[in-house]
Amino acid sequence: MSVRYLLDLRNPASHQVGVSMNVPQASHGTEFQIPTWNNLYQFRDFVRNVQDVQAHCGGRPAPLRRVDINTWTTVEQCPDLEIYYKVYTNQDSVFSAVLDSRHAFLNFALLLFYLPHERQLPVRVRFLLPEGWKLVTMLDEGPAPGEYRSPDYGHLVDSPALAGEFQEYDYIQKGALYRIVVDGAKSLYSPKRLVEVLKKVTATETALMQDVPFNRYTFMFFFRERGEGGMEHRNGTAISIPAGQMGAGLDNLKGIAAHEFFHLWNVKRIRPQGLEPIDYIHGNDTSDLWFSEGVTSTYGQLALLRSGLIDRKQFYAHLAEEINQLKSRPARYFQSAEESGREAWLEKYADYTRPERSISYYNKGELLGYLLDLGIRHASDNRYSLDDLMRRLNRDFASRGQFFSDPDLENIIAQLAPAFPARKFFRRNIRGTGDLNYEKYLGYAGLALKTEIKEVPDLGFDSLQAFAGPIQVESVVPGSNAEKAGLKSGDVLLKMNGVELPVTPDRELIYFKPGQEVKFTVQRGAKVLEIVFLLGSRKATVYDVGEMPNATPAQLLVRGGWLKGDSERGSAAGN
Repeated sequence: MSVRYLLDLRNPASHQVGVSMNVPQASHGTEFQIPTWNNLYQFRDFVRNVQDVQAHCGGRPAPLRRVDINTWTTVEQCPDLEIYYKVYTNQDSVFSAVLDSRHAFLNFALLLFYLPHERQLPVRVRFLLPEGWKLVTMLDEGPAPGEYRSPDYGHLVDSPALAGEFQEYDYIQKGALYRIVVDGAKSLYSPKRLVEVLKKVTATETALMQDVPFNRYTFMFFFRERGEGGMEHRNGTAISIPAGQMGAGLDNLKGIAAHEFFHLWNVKRIRPQGLEPIDYIHGNDTSDLWFSEGVTSTYGQLALLRSGLIDRKQFYAHLAEEINQLKSRPARYFQSAEESGREAWLEKYADYTRPERSISYYNKGELLGYLLDLGIRHASDNRYSLDDLMRRLNRDFASRGQFFSDPDLENIIAQLAPAFPARKFFRRNIRGTGDLNYEKYLGYAGLALKTEIKEVPDLGFDSLQAFAGPIQVESVVPGSNAEKAGLKSGDVLLKMNGVELPVTPDRELIYFKPGQEVKFTVQRGAKVLEIVFLLGSRKATVYDVGEMPNATPAQLLVRGGWLKGDSERGSAAGN
């Protein structure tokens, strides 16, 4: 017995997807529901796009009762209930859904009702496409041609689909098929280089985890005018890179791909107890995002280094920039890494991202990952590492369909490296606030944290951005070059020097110098303006990471193991 869906995409100009849902053996009082949230830790009320809900039983209209804003229920028994409705889909984002004249990208939680009391039922899905379109999805093929299947609703909504025209590539590695799908101009990238980069990422991370938990993995790439980010799925990922950034090569793409690919273990299989079972209406506890997202960022960078996609100097520079970022946020003195994750639901509010209000669980979690790795390696004479923790979680929890808790993390670390004060580390650095002891942990690897007072570029204004939302000028410093050039509070920043802004421009200042000319494309009401001015300057403490010239053999052992991913076999070759 399966729930069956038919999605009609044949009217792309309307942005409306027609949905037919067949429910077998629907009893009186069968509920069906549309999620309130999925993918982002924000309540987005997907019901707002659902319209004209009808039901039929045996070809005749079947009455429904609206229980609440997200829920309907049947009022009579029906052996084969058919539910019809339309969904408006016009948000072109890897976190949302769109149907237009060019393509469709469908995250199914935004489109498909589910049975809240029978979520475990298997699912079948079919599509009606405009002429000339093709389709790719992370769902498995079903028993009938053109049909796809899922073991349950949870797997269904974790397997998005793309329809339209796109380029496709693939490769086989360690017995698994990797599909690469690109929705974007072919002139923006080299297919050969793209495949080479992904091969290095997937080979490095599967070797690290000693696991290939899938038969097929799908990379979906979107090179649009706007929008940056990646969304992990159980057997694939959807990644958006602004087309304007592709001119610089694949530097940005490879970092996002390495992060998202590692998610197939960390969060998709290695799951904290707080995220289970998924509550599509009320959300879940997210206090472990420092680990699920932050430590995934740790491994995104380590994978790039260990695969040769970045060198040691670039790795140190990235580490220093993450330290600089956390140090620049006064909120680190009252918001812990744990609380940062718990408050992820507030990221839809732009003012929440103020440095005085919040830190990032991505940022601090990534740094915590490095420190944990170095601490475990030091305490075990490089016999064990954070890699061993991840493999233990994968073996003891993920492979058994079980979910871990914070005490589980602490206990495994204590087993790997009894000399490492795991409980104290968690109390002070994860549940506690304040500055991390970078000098101590970097010193384990013969690395030094250097500080310098420098003249750094100053924008002359502050801006805010909600997650995946517009970047808006919050305030402009009186007398600044930005004010003299005409920038105003409330302006929406579209581009910086002709390139789409993926983040607030203060994050881009590492690539600029004081006195350098910048050009912002801004939207003010219905007008689009170009505002040009010279960057100002200010004094700031800047952090840098460098290697100690006289590191001991023990430090070199840890450094070599950390940078190369070795344990026991780590050597002074890492020097």
